[in-house]
Amino acid sequence: MTLKHAGYTLGLLMLTLALLPGCATTGTCAKSDLELVKETTDLWAEALVEQDVEKLLTTVSESFTAPQMESADKSMLGIFIQQAIDAGYLEDAEVSFEDAEFEEVDGEFIVYPIDLMGSAGSVSAELGLKKEEGQWLIHTMSVDGL
Repeated sequence: MTLKHAGYTLGLLMLTLALLPGCATTGTCAKSDLELVKETTDLWAEALVEQDVEKLLTTVSESFTAPQMESADKSMLGIFIQQAIDAGYLEDAEVSFEDAEFEEVDGEFIVYPIDLMGSAGSVSAELGLKKEEGQWLIHTMSVDGL
């Protein structure tokens, strides 16, 4: 192969690569499970701060359970959160993932500790998320001190 031919081949290769759309330009890259879990937990936190029960429940699985709540299910969680809002417990609410670890165990993500602060004080929570029909949803929640 001559130098001229090698240069032509290299130039053609570079042109081809430049014309191929990458995931950064098309937005079609698949997100990792960790990225999707973080999106769900961020939406959950945003809903708590905004005191938006409906929005919060979009992050929760129909099979939700909480060992600390008697007869815990998704609808009971909605009632519990609304009661907390009505009582003023979520005034000035803040949610921090600063110390949280996102650990994948047997196809589930455990996120702990999530620091929740508000007018009523502060607690740490643990969320368990499972993938359901391609979406990571909260299926368990435990709050320290309850």
